[in-house]
Amino acid sequence: MKKSIITVAILGSMLSLQSCFINTTVVGKGGMTEAARGKSFYILGNRISEVDTKALSGGATDYTVDSRTNFVDMLINAVTFRILGTRTVIVKK
Repeated sequence: MKKSIITVAILGSMLSLQSCFINTTVVGKGGMTEAARGKSFYILGNRISEVDTKALSGGATDYTVDSRTNFVDMLINAVTFRILGTRTVIVKK
């Protein structure tokens, strides 16, 4: 009985955690210096707001877009039980 409770607790905590992952998209030759930040919001995994990366790049033809989950995003996901999710979008020129 005690082993099954421990197993359920470990599996439950593993399933509720998410990793810090980064998706990078390079447009043109890419960029190195951070130009702007924004947030994308999701409800039950479906995006409800999208960051306009073209506008954040300031009309540049060469830029990089990083979409990542940081600590604040993970905290929001945990507090709302993943009903509301966020990702940070960083544009580099």
